[in-house]
Amino acid sequence: MGFVRDIKEETGFVVGELNTGGGLGIKYKAVDEPSTIEEYANVIVDGVKEQAAQLGLAVPRIMVEPGRSIVANAGITLYTVGTIKDIPGIRTYVSVDGGMSDNLRPMLYGAVYEALLANRVEDEAHALVTVAGKHCESGDILVRDTMLPYPKAGDILCTPATGAYGYMMANNYNRQPRPPVIMVKEGSARVIVRGETLDDLVRLDTGL
Repeated sequence: MGFVRDIKEETGFVVGELNTGGGLGIKYKAVDEPSTIEEYANVIVDGVKEQAAQLGLAVPRIMVEPGRSIVANAGITLYTVGTIKDIPGIRTYVSVDGGMSDNLRPMLYGAVYEALLANRVEDEAHALVTVAGKHCESGDILVRDTMLPYPKAGDILCTPATGAYGYMMANNYNRQPRPPVIMVKEGSARVIVRGETLDDLVRLDTGL
């Protein structure tokens, strides 16, 4: 609002709309307690009104960008479990056929996710494991220290709440093709973004 005041004083232009951006969190883990829409809106609206009154400004039309809160929990990521590596007294690693190429957030800034075995959701979760990606990087950890039924090769591991920053941040690290995106509704599924092929990965190569 100080910037809004400066614009008015320096140019005479009155800002009629103020976009405060995003920031409404979601429930990434069961213990998370994100703000409600009402709580979030009250903080934004009350803050703008208070600053407007202090600076002698009219309250502009207030806009927000709640995209993550809408789409994040609408998306999940599915992996196939590969090798399981037990290091006695240290950790049990569960490798999957993805990692930092399809979900960069845990490696980039420590985002935390939960995991479950989609094909064994009713089994008791009694094994403390860490889910590792396939990229041979020490930081390629998707989920650290989570409880699962003891995994087996071929199990389908699911990380929820990846609808906002999963595919949008996916990359071709080490020439990895990005996975497909599947839309599922009422028991029906269809591909809305096809998975990349090796031909896709070399399409810009010009040769020697």
